[in-house]
Amino acid sequence: MGRNGSIHTIVLVLVMLIGFGAALGWPQYEKHRTLVAAQKALDIGKSLAFAEASYKARYKAYTPDFELLGEALPCPVERAEGKIEMVCKDYTFSLAEGNLVRVAHKSYPKWFDINIDEGSIDCSHEEGSLVGQHICARVDLAGSNN
Repeated sequence: MGRNGSIHTIVLVLVMLIGFGAALGWPQYEKHRTLVAAQKALDIGKSLAFAEASYKARYKAYTPDFELLGEALPCPVERAEGKIEMVCKDYTFSLAEGNLVRVAHKSYPKWFDINIDEGSIDCSHEEGSLVGQHICARVDLAGSNN
């Protein structure tokens, strides 16, 4: 009976250690996943901005319909309530204010504005948004896949 109790104790300790490790590791994993998704969304937004600049050079205007850019799009374009957006898992992409590619997160109050004319990127978030602050502080705005 002493051995049986020892095995149960060892199993209980192992289960507790695994649970404790998962409890500490899961938030870090989620932060990393959120940053990877933000960087990917930013890279897609940069590609859209480049395609919009090429489109404007040909047709003298930007288009809110990304399907007209002649590029393979990673997500479907949706048209609803007078808005045209490319909708991905975590982010939506749209043409805002005529010359901005807006990359907005679906759940968090955070977005990237890519100014096509100036070639600048602004990472913005609502005041007090810890997730927005964290993402804007950690994402590489200058890095480019283009």
